[in-house]
Amino acid sequence: MRHGQFVEFDGLLAVVVGLDTDPWVPEEHVALWFGEPPTRRTSEGGPGGAAPLVWTVPAEYCQPAAEPIVRH
Repeated sequence: MRHGQFVEFDGLLAVVVGLDTDPWVPEEHVALWFGEPPTRRTSEGGPGGAAPLVWTVPAEYCQPAAEPIVRH
């Protein structure tokens, strides 16, 4: 796995934001961001400044996600 990779964990899509080579991630784990907390654009009245919620999970429970659909 690598930083920025999309993975699937128990059917949920996530992005790898930390590896066990990072000092804050336990051995044989990865840190995943599932898109939490929900936020709203500041241009639409959202407050901004939200702290991302990141979970560390055993790396063996993750598998590569399907290729992303890219929009521009």
